Amino acid sequence: MSRFPKPTENLGVMYIAIGGRSLWQLRRSLSSLRHHCPSVPVALFTDQPADTCPDVEYRFDVKSPLGYQVKPRFIPWLPFDRTVYLDADTVVLKPSSIAPSRLLTERFGYEAIYVHGVSRRCDQVGICGVPSMNSGVVMLRKCQRVLDALAYWRRIYRGGNDEVLLTKALLRHAVPSYILPAEWNCRNRQQVGHYSAIRITHHRHVLRLVQPDGSVPENLLKQWWDGKVDETKGQKLA
Repeated sequence: MSRFPKPTENLGVMYIAIGGRSLWQLRRSLSSLRHHCPSVPVALFTDQPADTCPDVEYRFDVKSPLGYQVKPRFIPWLPFDRTVYLDADTVVLKPSSIAPSRLLTERFGYEAIYVHGVSRRCDQVGICGVPSMNSGVVMLRKCQRVLDALAYWRRIYRGGNDEVLLTKALLRHAVPSYILPAEWNCRNRQQVGHYSAIRITHHRHVLRLVQPDGSVPENLLKQWWDGKVDETKGQKLA
């Protein structure tokens, strides 16, 4: 880990883009972040040439691992004191999207923030009533307890169930965690009551609604919510 320079910012957003097919998603996700949170620095871990990637404050050239190893391998680097990790296919819809990171301080005592995954993973986590986290939107504080948990996560990962294993790692190391509602990582429209409540979506077809300035017009978001957008093309249906 020492071969990477250490950013000095207290708060920043981290993306991972492995493989050229992820770049169109990254460009749109990053554009949405810049639109709503323009002053937040971004660190990008990628195996793609610099001239193909969008400009970011911190870029880390990495070798491509296989499959979902990308998260256990790179998230543990935690490039900022408070790191907000976003999947490349997320869309930021409001300035308040990264506001919960303020809880990652000594004052409040939280060291990890995330949204629960589906409840069917309860049995996999091994504790009744505790579903695994969804690792598409995660906020982590760089402290020894979190670093130990992430190192353990990376060590036990052998492929598959990366989110379940991350949940176990955080529980095993007693990391104080804050659970956000689904509005911060909306993967299913039935998870929330109204589209206006969503802070971050995790729908690839919503990426196609992102405009050049990074916004998603409310009328397009409403059309998607009402099922009036072709989810394969992100276009309004006739």
